[in-house]
Amino acid sequence: MSSRPANNQGPPNLPARDKSLVQRFMAVARSLQFAWFTGHSVVLISSIFYLFKMSEFYYRLAYLGVIESFGIIIYQQFFTRNEPLQTQDAATTKASVKSRVAGLLKSEDVLYLVLANFWLFTPRFSFSLIPFFAFAVFHVLIYVEKVILPKVFHLSSKDSSKILSFIDKFVVQYNDLCMHWVGTTELLIFILVLFRAILCFQRSWIILVVYAVFIKLRYENSKYMKAAFAQWRVRMDGIISHPSVPPYVKRAYNAVKMSLVRLSEFRLSGAPQVTKKQN
Repeated sequence: MSSRPANNQGPPNLPARDKSLVQRFMAVARSLQFAWFTGHSVVLISSIFYLFKMSEFYYRLAYLGVIESFGIIIYQQFFTRNEPLQTQDAATTKASVKSRVAGLLKSEDVLYLVLANFWLFTPRFSFSLIPFFAFAVFHVLIYVEKVILPKVFHLSSKDSSKILSFIDKFVVQYNDLCMHWVGTTELLIFILVLFRAILCFQRSWIILVVYAVFIKLRYENSKYMKAAFAQWRVRMDGIISHPSVPPYVKRAYNAVKMSLVRLSEFRLSGAPQVTKKQN
């Protein structure tokens, strides 16, 4: 899943058992991972409030939470490395910068951060919150399981904690399913964005172009998006192959399908990484 904390085990200096609950909580809250958790919590809570109130305040607040959580992950992944570029020679510096740029282009966290900023400053589109809400649910649960309950409340699997057991089973059982569902949801969002552009909603064509690029990059780097496309293709092939479908519709569908296949061969994020086999 995207936007995982660099260290799920919490802060390095764990509080002793004789510390108070508040002291243990403050020790956890001083970590960068807690700020990441706070961002996802904001997304989760704001999305729920937005569902019932449809308030623009909660919509924008949710995206601020997304930007915080994904921004922290990107900072940890790409900007906390011990690689002082100033002390490197020109060739090494150029290679290091190029490597970081390539990593940024292929990072789903960067992709979602850019998209969140885009949704924040464009007219409200409620369905766009769904993938981020799904991410927030699992990330909040994982952090509660791995950090809050054991480090603050001293609960552990050894104590046969029902809460920890429930969270663990839920995450294991539904994590992959949720990622497949997110891929399908993002394709549905693209269809909605396309219809909004056809109907000339405000800034709809700009949104369509940006979201199309997002879907293209997701397809290049996400197995879940590839699976969603494959599933849609099988279903559409079955529908179009029905005898009642006019021939001109079949020809148009095949033309669009072949165009998409050719488009998939062109990569925006560069060549995929090839893992070398060790002898």
